[in-house]
Amino acid sequence: MKKNLKMTVCFMLVAVMIAMLFASCGVDPNVKQEEEATKDYAVQISEEEEEEELAGFHSYASGKTDPVTVNGVEVSVTDFSLRAYELAYMMAQPKFTSAGDIPIDALVQFAFCHVYFKNLNEMNNKAMQYRDATEDQIKDQLMTYFGSDDFKVKDSVLYNSGKDIFEMWIPEYGCNIYYTIDAVNVSVDKAEIITTFYNELKRETMLGRTTINVKVKDGKPVIDSLSAE
Repeated sequence: MKKNLKMTVCFMLVAVMIAMLFASCGVDPNVKQEEEATKDYAVQISEEEEEEELAGFHSYASGKTDPVTVNGVEVSVTDFSLRAYELAYMMAQPKFTSAGDIPIDALVQFAFCHVYFKNLNEMNNKAMQYRDATEDQIKDQLMTYFGSDDFKVKDSVLYNSGKDIFEMWIPEYGCNIYYTIDAVNVSVDKAEIITTFYNELKRETMLGRTTINVKVKDGKPVIDSLSAE
């Protein structure tokens, strides 16, 4: 009995000494300690966050994408870069000094498509879709993008005189657009936007380059001229 009591006292003294040792080191003996400290690691961050391609049709912009101000009016350089792509490559109008230089069929088709779509590359081309539009709708879009509706739109092949409407099967424009805005040169009343377009997200194969001039008319930015290569 005495022997057991002595052994118990010894164990208690050892436990107290261990507790005092942990306490002196700032370690709580009642908290389980990890056997090994967590190893340090470094997170590598690239200069530009890597882009990922999304499902569906989208546009992927890089470069000088911030809006600019022309004569007190904000101009979305990304939007006008896309308009340059649409006119140069979808409407096959790589060069004009004014909207009046654009053939009426291409001009009306551009306006017609924008009645239904803000960005023409987002048009769903998986199913044939018929659309119609009124003269007012066509002219509203021309006023929005060119600052004028003084065009003989009824001369277009898209006009059905018997029904007095414009009608069209939706073109197969759906695609991804990969582009870099290289420069935006702002003057008193214009912005010159230079954009390079590519065939893929990595931007390794150049499709073409456009220069679109945007002017402010009646307090709104509109397309003034375009050249593409």
